[in-house]
Amino acid sequence: MEQTQQILIYDTLETLNQREQGILKLFYLAGFTEEEIAESYQISQPRIHQIKKRALEKCKKQIQMENVFI
Repeated sequence: MEQTQQILIYDTLETLNQREQGILKLFYLAGFTEEEIAESYQISQPRIHQIKKRALEKCKKQIQMENVFI
């Protein structure tokens, strides 16, 4: 991955709120399941799924606004 793309991804993640960032990091970087994340946040697994999905949609829109396709 190009450095420019990496910077765009990190900048995009910074537009998310702390909870969204935390959930994505736990899921994609640390390898936790949605169930494990739900336990740590003390909310339901479907709610974790919903937050994760919304956060990814925000990232996609932000990247599209930058007119960059990864």
